[in-house]
Amino acid sequence: MTVGKTETPNPSARTEAAQPARTVVSLARPRTEPATAPRPQQRRRRWLALSFALFVFLPSVFGTFYYAVIASGRYVAGAGFAIRGMDGGGGLDVVGAFTGLAAGGSTASDSYIVLKYLKSRDILDQLQKDFAFREKFGADDVDYLSRLNPDRSVEKTVDYWDSMIATSFDATSGIITFNVDAFAPEDANQLANLILDYVQTLVNRLSETARHDSVQFAEAEVARAEARLREVLQQVRIFRDQRQSIDPAASAQLHIELLGALKKELIDIRAGLAAFGPGVADSSPAKTSLRRRAEAVEAQIAEQSEVDASVDPDSALSGLLAAYEALEVEKTFAEQTYASALSSLEQARVEADRKQRYLAVYSYPALPEDAIYPRRMRNILMIISISICLWGIGTLIAYSVRDHMS
Repeated sequence: MTVGKTETPNPSARTEAAQPARTVVSLARPRTEPATAPRPQQRRRRWLALSFALFVFLPSVFGTFYYAVIASGRYVAGAGFAIRGMDGGGGLDVVGAFTGLAAGGSTASDSYIVLKYLKSRDILDQLQKDFAFREKFGADDVDYLSRLNPDRSVEKTVDYWDSMIATSFDATSGIITFNVDAFAPEDANQLANLILDYVQTLVNRLSETARHDSVQFAEAEVARAEARLREVLQQVRIFRDQRQSIDPAASAQLHIELLGALKKELIDIRAGLAAFGPGVADSSPAKTSLRRRAEAVEAQIAEQSEVDASVDPDSALSGLLAAYEALEVEKTFAEQTYASALSSLEQARVEADRKQRYLAVYSYPALPEDAIYPRRMRNILMIISISICLWGIGTLIAYSVRDHMS
């Protein structure tokens, strides 16, 4: 029937009608996204390859080329020594070994002075007088990175010298070692010998300064005591010249003995006169002789008494003795002070000799045969390893930031 034919659907017609729709959908996708555009994963790989080339490949190539072809070889020469004292002290004591502090009277402080001196401007100035430092280390055959610029300031030159010398110090034994680099074996040997001579001179100067400081006070005391003794002796000499007597005390004693002898003689004469009695005439020769002797002795006694009882007290016998005795006491004290000062000076010199320092060298510089530095293979491997590590860390950080932002 006609009505039934129109109501019955045709399955093939529905399939054919739906087929063009699927075709339209599949053809519309290439129009919005071209087939030649790189995917995000491909872009990330390209950036990784580019960063690896910039931060790993190029530094490794340049570092390998520099250390294998360009870098100049450095020869090393050095020496080892210790600072010793006459008292046998060296290094630190037991407490100093744990604390790192120098004990009193030890040579540790001198060792640290030498360590500072080895890298100081003073030794560099001395080297430039005895060794063509700027010319040798700034030569054209030295590679550019290792070369010393002749126009560098003194401070930068000291920093360059610091990179060319290595020092070490064992606080327990007091041993100091140093190694100096140069671009020729002869230069390294010459530098090491010069440095050892400079250190020897420095230690001698430090020892002499310490010795001078130790005896300086004692020498000053001796000088003061000697000046005082000279002044007292000068006063004694002037006193003797004025009194016309070498020993005023002996002269006074002699004067007293003479006066006593005259008085005793006068007493004897008077006793002899009294012994004649009234029966002997005064004009008798014996009595006249005794009377004349008595008059002469009395005149001598009067003369000696005038010297002792002078109006001027400085010329009196008692005053003379008092002044001379004061000078003798001052002279004795000055002599004792001078003797004590001399004894102290001698003791100070003995102590200073015990504190004297000297350089005990156990390893002398020798002419090197091979260039130890730079360590080419080690430096190349270090550059490659460090570049890879830094590149890996940077890549991880970049990925972490990207994931956090997305």
